[in-house]
Amino acid sequence: MKGIRYITEGAALLALFVALLLFSLYIPVVGTIFQLALAVPFIVYTVRHGWKKAILFLVVGLLLTLLFGNVLTLPFTLVFGIGGLAIGMLYRQKQKRYTILLGGTVAFSLGLLLLFVGANVIFNVNLMEQINNALDQSINQSIEMMKSLGQDVKESQIDQMRDAFDMFKNLLPLLIVMGGVILAFFSQLIATPILKRTGYEVQAFPPFRELKLPKSILWYYLIALILSFPSFNIEQGTFMYVAIINIVMGLQMLVVLQGISFIFYFSHQKGYATAIPIVVTILALIIPIILQIVRILGIIDLGFNLRKQLDTKK
Repeated sequence: MKGIRYITEGAALLALFVALLLFSLYIPVVGTIFQLALAVPFIVYTVRHGWKKAILFLVVGLLLTLLFGNVLTLPFTLVFGIGGLAIGMLYRQKQKRYTILLGGTVAFSLGLLLLFVGANVIFNVNLMEQINNALDQSINQSIEMMKSLGQDVKESQIDQMRDAFDMFKNLLPLLIVMGGVILAFFSQLIATPILKRTGYEVQAFPPFRELKLPKSILWYYLIALILSFPSFNIEQGTFMYVAIINIVMGLQMLVVLQGISFIFYFSHQKGYATAIPIVVTILALIIPIILQIVRILGIIDLGFNLRKQLDTKK
């Protein structure tokens, strides 16, 4: 009976995966939403039957991808399969939700990195070259559009656009990690109610206001910030330059996250409406000066533990 159960469940979840894959491939806009759920069948199957059977499930999923899709879609199945297996195992081990999010982020990021490498090695497709060509084409189209509107295109404007696109290319590792965070978060978000319906006990996410990053993040941020100063004369385009700007930007985002978490904590302590910290967060994402203030709050909270002082006063 056990053998029949895991085969029938596997068949049902594989059918669901194929349906999600077809929707994501052939429906232009809505397909992106279905893509976010591609890891869910792997998560559910891994939680219910363990990693050994889940690997077989992934192999069959790859074969079905070849049957209903094409060779170029294989890497996508591999990415979501790896991420789904990792998250499913962490669920099965009853890890905390933030731990599952971190593990899923690492797995998805590695999968996306393998996607870049595999596309180059197996399919002889240089994704970086494709990105460069797309960015160059975008610059040329912007210039042509400005000229057609009767605007003078200055050399300084072209240089600014090229600098912005160069920064985008340099931040590609960070963008891969951010993609991993998004995929891991939405995979959890979609999988959780399904797991609950199957009788699996899922821990809830702790309130966002309780998010407290390690104090060491602040020291890493300060060291990376100092290394990014022009006085160190790190040549642009080198591995060291790319590594430093990605670390600085990544840690900067974590510090901002800490600041937003503190705003939610402060609002909760004062008994303010939940809408207030939400509005402040939205404004911080739009208005640079508010973002700077939030970042400073995050630094102070990490360095001097503002929450403890608030609790003491209360």
